[in-house]
Amino acid sequence: MKLGVTLASLHLDIRDAIARASTLGLKGLEIEATRGEITYELSHTGRRDLLHHSKSCGMEIAALSGYFGPEEEGLEQLFEKIKKLIGLAVDLRAPVVTTLIGKIPVDARNRERNRLQEILHELGMRAENVERVLAIHIGETGLEELKKFILELNTPGIRIAYDPSVMVTRGLDPVKGVKELRGLIAHAYARDISRGIRGFSEAVPGEGAVPFREYILALCETGYAGYHIIKREAREGRIEDISRAKEFLERLLII
Repeated sequence: MKLGVTLASLHLDIRDAIARASTLGLKGLEIEATRGEITYELSHTGRRDLLHHSKSCGMEIAALSGYFGPEEEGLEQLFEKIKKLIGLAVDLRAPVVTTLIGKIPVDARNRERNRLQEILHELGMRAENVERVLAIHIGETGLEELKKFILELNTPGIRIAYDPSVMVTRGLDPVKGVKELRGLIAHAYARDISRGIRGFSEAVPGEGAVPFREYILALCETGYAGYHIIKREAREGRIEDISRAKEFLERLLII
């Protein structure tokens, strides 16, 4: 099992966050590349320095994430930004780029659905040609419809980023979801969530509603060999939480 963490989970500046992730014994990083210091506008020198620092800390950049929002800017603008993000992934040797695409229209005759298919097919072909994958986060679209949509794109350059906590909030079984999406998951999260009187709240993996042993076993059985990315949004106790999550996930390997 390869364990990583989102850089934003550490709430430190980039260089310190990379070094801290290394001292925690993690090997992979997911970096949000939408805003801030790391975007597709990063200079060649900046890209080289980031890659060198990551390597010097024994870290691999497992994925870049870009959340641009097609509903905010239009599909053409989304296409251009993701295309540039794939280029950044090549320079940083990140195998995966993750993004959101919003709800997919169900009607096959819908003009927006058809245009989205055209754009994602071209992005998938671009990703495939440079040995990268664009992984789509599960949003409001049903799993069956999402699976059908991605298979219709007919390119291994488009796959799915899977977050089991999102499945729980939607009232779905995260283990069953992995099996339904067999062969389409290119990026996976080690993220947990608890149900409470006031709704859902973030939890350290192993301390919430996600059945992690069964979830990870299902991923292994479907042939998933990528990173399990720890993601924490809470600011308090974040380092301790990430460390506990890592220890818990490592214990699953020997049980």
